[in-house]
Formats: sequence, structure tokens, C-alpha cells
Amino acid sequence: MNLNYYNIILSILIGTVLTSCSNNGIEFKGKNQNRLESNNYINNIKINKIVTLTSLSTDIVANISPDKLVAIPGSSLFKDVAMFDSLPRISQGRTPPDLEKIVSVKPDLVIGTKGFHDKILGKLKDINIQTISYELSDWNSLENTINLISTKLVINDLEKSNKIINTNLKECVVANEQNKKPNVVVLASIKPILSPNSKSWAGNLLQRLGINSLTKDLDAKSEFRGYVNLSPEWLVKEDPDNLIIIQTRTGQYVDFEKSKPFSNLKAVKSDKVYRFKYYGLINAGSLDSINSACLKLRKIF
Repeated sequence: MNLNYYNIILSILIGTVLTSCSNNGIEFKGKNQNRLESNNYINNIKINKIVTLTSLSTDIVANISPDKLVAIPGSSLFKDVAMFDSLPRISQGRTPPDLEKIVSVKPDLVIGTKGFHDKILGKLKDINIQTISYELSDWNSLENTINLISTKLVINDLEKSNKIINTNLKECVVANEQNKKPNVVVLASIKPILSPNSKSWAGNLLQRLGINSLTKDLDAKSEFRGYVNLSPEWLVKEDPDNLIIIQTRTGQYVDFEKSKPFSNLKAVKSDKVYRFKYYGLINAGSLDSINSACLKLRKIF
């Protein structure tokens, strides 16, 4: 496996996990399972100091009770965000969270993702630090995660979580649109050609907005859930009306329209190739990046 392929796999795998709930003894699986402790207490411990292990949970907490944040992960999404400048970073890039840094700020609660942060959350539980782990795989699980964190922090006030959804994610709140929308193929990477199906965050978001993804029903036989390997022959045969390519860095795929087999596609010839950022569509990233992805999708389709 070459380095480029490895980096693509790792990026999407991380995105799948981070956009893929349990806590100390309480599993959170459904929209109506908000039977959680009130008055900002969890297991009789008052929650005043929170460490977040993901950019999304950081953003959610910042919109609910920002004064409770005491440490956050390093992320490019927080660049130039003044309210986070003074907070220590407990991780950077793809490095795992630093256990000593987390413990040093004496948190009452640590929030991470199920699967990706199981090991460090387990160690924190062993020393009696409360934890929440969430799994983000579709829009419903995003709403559940916002509700869960809101319920933990603001005395069972679901109005707070509804406000986040209707304000911070307003471009993703959809009406019953009857218009038939053109088809699209999302290319999460080009070498190999990878595309999300309906079991991914990206695929679910496209469905939510009524966008017809040609790969939504394909079986995922790639190395991770929710993404399918496409052959050049399949792409040429299906010849999508629109293409979305994901850029993980500025200027990536500048020669895309000139390279085969892509140069022969209808979408390329009709200038309907759209470049999207990695955060928002592939990896949820933050409330703002999700909302920006929805806004761009709605403007195009």
C-alpha cells in the first residue's frame, strides 16, 4: 500500500469513526432516551469542567455552556476562533489525546467518540472521571448527540438543543421538497476511486437534502463501512450529471478535468464538477462546517 493510498484510507477511516453513544453505564441509542440526570450532575458529580476529544463535541459544548470547557483537541477548524485561544490542546492532528494533559485540568466530564476513543475513555473511567462517548453515523445520531450533551449540561432543557439545530444548522433543516433533483457521484478520493453510500454520514446528508446519489445503494466492499470502491468502467457507464470531489487540501486535484476517465464524463463536459471541503460532508467536523456543506449543496442542487 503506497503512502498516498494509506493517507486517503486513514483520513476517511477517521472521518467514518468520528462521524460514526454510550456513557458511564447508560447507553444512548434513541431519540426519546433522554432519561438522564438533571441539575448539571452526573452520578452525583457536578459538571463544571469539561474536556472534549473531538471538534464536533467542542463546538456543541461551546454553544451550550462555553464556560465549562477547560481543554479541547487541536483542530484546523479552531484556527482564529478567539474563544478557544486560551484553552490547552490535549491532542494535535492525528495524535491520540494526551492522558496526562487531560488529568492535569481535573475535568468532571470528558466527551469522545465510541470506538476511536474507547481506550483513553476506559482509562479515565478507571480513575473515576466521568465520560460520554457518542457515535455519529447519520442526521438522527447528530440530533441525539446534541440532545445528550445538552441534557447533561443544562438541566434537561431540550429547547437549547433545538435552538442549536434550528440556528447553527439552519441550512440543513429541510422542508418536503417535491422537485426531482439531478443525480450525483461524490468522489471521496480518486486513487482509489472511493464514494460514500447511504450508510455513511455523507450519503445520509445527501439523502436528507433529496439529492440522488448514484452510489447510495451499492454494497460497501472497501476497508471501512459506508464507502464503496468504484471502477473507472462503472463511472463511465453511469456517467453522472454531477460530480463532487473532496479536497483535503487547497489546490488538490487541479488537473482533475483533464485526466482520464474523468475527462470523458458528462459532468466534466458540462462544467458540473464541484469541489467540497473534507469537513462537513465527509467528516462532520463542526456545526459550522456541516451547515456550510448543506448551504453549498442547496445552492448547487
